[in-house]
Amino acid sequence: MKEEEIRPGNLMAENSKLHAKDVAEILIRRKEFKKIACPACESKKQKFAFKKDGFNFAVCLKCGTLFINPRPSRELLADFYKNSRSIRHWSDKIFPASEKQRRSQIFYPRAKRIIGLCKKFKIKNGVLADIGAGFGTFCQEVKKLNFFKEIIAIEPSKKLAQVCRQKGIFVIEEMAENVNLEKIDVVTSFELLEHLFWPKNFLCALSKNMSKNSLFILTTPNIRGFDLLTLGELSNNIKGPNHLNYFHPGSISLLLEGCGFEVVEVLTPGKLDAELVRKKILQDDPGIFLNRPFIRHILVDKWKSVGNSFQHFLADNNLSSHLWVVAKKK
Repeated sequence: MKEEEIRPGNLMAENSKLHAKDVAEILIRRKEFKKIACPACESKKQKFAFKKDGFNFAVCLKCGTLFINPRPSRELLADFYKNSRSIRHWSDKIFPASEKQRRSQIFYPRAKRIIGLCKKFKIKNGVLADIGAGFGTFCQEVKKLNFFKEIIAIEPSKKLAQVCRQKGIFVIEEMAENVNLEKIDVVTSFELLEHLFWPKNFLCALSKNMSKNSLFILTTPNIRGFDLLTLGELSNNIKGPNHLNYFHPGSISLLLEGCGFEVVEVLTPGKLDAELVRKKILQDDPGIFLNRPFIRHILVDKWKSVGNSFQHFLADNNLSSHLWVVAKKK
């Protein structure tokens, strides 16, 4: 998989301009931002990490989670997601343009992995519910594999819920926190926690509503993965106010355990870490890697011969920035 296949360069450039306008508008209301404790361990011991695009990023001195602090209030975030030009552009332009590639490169492998995990942990193949189902592409792909008896999309957006229905998917048009999940065997949540003002509220509500020993599978960025750890604030993934929370395997486990889950597996099956860092070296500012000659040697000089194997090494050793967590309701 290549980044261009899922994030077309011309459309991403346009999206960046729209995002800058969105950010300018929300920063005008900075006085409404709220200070928080660490979203993983709730420690108040933190230090300033860096400032990017007007947002202050802090790192927890206890668990190492990176997060925006202070951050837009819940109300400001709700308004942002409702009216954001860049998010509308993503839904109207970028996703449709890349859905075919995303289907084959992301959603089909994701569906296969979910089924593999269910078999590994001996979970019943009854009902799967996907929280924040979006356009329903994952639900479609997992439905095609005929493993689960029922697939449910939980999608609060009226527009996206209708898209899911048009694809033949049963939809609960509601916030996940308000849905009874007792008869659900597997709950999935992809790329959601990083967007939430206070993830603990979401996770505790899920835990309360799920049945004992049901499986919860989530994905989120790993701040200790190769590209995020190497690039830091230079990473295009570090972007407020869309991404507020950057956990790592240890801190996300702390959070989940505190919300009534038992973490049974952590994995990082990422495919783009090496390419993302390589692009920064080649396109943006090669000078920033002068003090890291080994990285440049691997990702530029030896790219054709070792690039793929290096990415596999990162994925196999939980060093990718694409984090999966598998947990059971206690």
